[in-house]
Amino acid sequence: MSGYEPKIVGFLCNWCSYAGADKAGSAQKSYPSNISLIRFMCSGRVEPEFVLEAFKKGADGVLMFVCHPGDCHYKEGNIRALGRFDVITRMLDEFG
Repeated sequence: MSGYEPKIVGFLCNWCSYAGADKAGSAQKSYPSNISLIRFMCSGRVEPEFVLEAFKKGADGVLMFVCHPGDCHYKEGNIRALGRFDVITRMLDEFG
């Protein structure tokens, strides 16, 4: 399976990880074409259904980029995102 490149979807918080990705773009840094980035105003808005839909549409992997604990622009969005991550993990374990 040489040349295989997994399709990766990244859900990025606007205030931390997306800002970093944007800055890298401004510096003319690139990332592989098999990675798709989706910006959310807050990682706490990433619903489990969005992750499942990414897999349904052919993603091989999903990354969630959240703010550091205690550093969320919306106070607790990153904590909400971590709770949803647990729900998503259980759903994927159950569904295979």
